Amino acid sequence: MVTANNLLLLMLVAVSGFFDLKERKIPNKITFTGILIGILFNIITGGWIGLLQSLLGMFAGLAIFFLPFVMGGMGAGDVKLMGAIGSLMGWRFSLVTALYSALVGGVMVLVYLLYTGKLKDTLKKMILALIGQLFHLLNQMGYNKTIDQIQQRYVKDGQTYKKIYIPYGVAIAGGTVLVLLATSQGIHIF
Repeated sequence: MVTANNLLLLMLVAVSGFFDLKERKIPNKITFTGILIGILFNIITGGWIGLLQSLLGMFAGLAIFFLPFVMGGMGAGDVKLMGAIGSLMGWRFSLVTALYSALVGGVMVLVYLLYTGKLKDTLKKMILALIGQLFHLLNQMGYNKTIDQIQQRYVKDGQTYKKIYIPYGVAIAGGTVLVLLATSQGIHIF
């Protein structure tokens, strides 16, 4: 069923996904306008309770992607887009959209790696990075000599993990559409 908030949401994620794909950035004009529209829409349709739900949704949306943003895993526009989605749809929708967006983003990365032929190399580098972290942990626990011997024998120098950029606004748009489709079919995660 097409409702006003679903239509506003689809317009928000479509424009955001387009800009992220084209410009590799989601402009503040879009995200802040989305937040404002979400708050106003919920005040009009739900009064004070609507305002509270909108603010809770906005803060939940912002909080979901704040840590990945701080760690360099995504841009600020992605975080603000989730805040806008939360302000329009509420905190539960934000959480479910984040899950679905992660799935869509994972598929996007997998397709990119398969298309470019970099899947094997990327998996190898990821495993070496994980092993390096394990060695670091064991080194801190006092296994210095053993770790040094293993590293010299098995780990090659110069193995670095190169960050892969995907337009996560597109993943968020895809996740949003999947959530809307799932809920229209009566499928609810929580």
